Parts: sequence; structure tokens; C-alpha cells
Amino acid sequence: MKPAVLLRDYRDSDIPELVNLANNKNVSRYLVYTFPYPYTVPDAEWWIQTGATENGAITRALEFEGRLVGSIGMTPQAGWKSHSAEIGYWVGEPYWGKGLASCALAAMTELAADSLGYQRLIAPVLGPNKASMRVLEKCGYGLEGVLRSDVYKNGTYYDIYHYARNFR
Repeated sequence: MKPAVLLRDYRDSDIPELVNLANNKNVSRYLVYTFPYPYTVPDAEWWIQTGATENGAITRALEFEGRLVGSIGMTPQAGWKSHSAEIGYWVGEPYWGKGLASCALAAMTELAADSLGYQRLIAPVLGPNKASMRVLEKCGYGLEGVLRSDVYKNGTYYDIYHYARNFR
């Protein structure tokens, strides 16, 4: 049985728990360079007020058993890729291994295809993040290629595993 993860808008009341979960090196280490570490109250305030919707992004807080546990979002692509969005997610370390990321990704993928009309979702993953690769594969995403040493983060070059899911 899948865990019941609610995808909802962020609220100002999420700030303390957002900081608590996001201010974790194990959470931030494989996330996009704009996800700060350390993660502070001003970072959470900016995220809720601006960042979660910046550049047309659709971002949802993940709620499980009445608690904020992570985040998932899609950023629309532009121009000849406007039929696509990049999807990303994270779950706080205390909630790892419970199937929450898979549940959230399945729900957001369905929203993207059925309600928003996207033809394709893309998900770049840093090479060491095998757990995220398993989540994507479980939700029907396929590996399309590997970009060698494509990202430089915190003094290390990482390969990017490029996953995608096509709907049409």
C-alpha cells in the first residue's frame, strides 16, 4: 500500500520545519546549486514567497501524516522545448525509505500529463544519487543518457544521468 502523501501549496507556517529538514548536508548534497546549505530562515522565507513559483515553476510541499516532509516541483522549459518541464524533488532525511518520493513523483507526473498537458518531463540526477534514480525508474522514467563531468559542485565533478518520461 502506497503512503498517502499530500501535495499542497507552501504556507508561512512551514518555515520552521522547512529549515529543520532542508538544513541537512545529506539532503542538499545532490540537489541543484541554487538549493543552499546551510539552509536558513531567510532562505525558507524567500522560497515560500518567491522561489517556489519563480520562472513559472509549479512547486508543492509534501505533507505526510500532517507534517511537512519535503518538496516537489516542475519548471517549464522554453522555446522549442515548451512541451517539457524539468521535475525535481527532495524528502527530509527522517522520512527516507518510506516510499514518499515515489508517491509524490507519481502524483506530480500525473498532474503534469493530465492537467497541465506536458508531453515530456525531464529529470537530471547527479551520478551518486542512486536512490533518486530508483524513484524515477519506479515511476516510469527512463535513462536517456549520461553527461560526463557535466556538473561541478562543492569541489567535485559529477556525471549527470538524464532521465525522462514521455506521454505522447
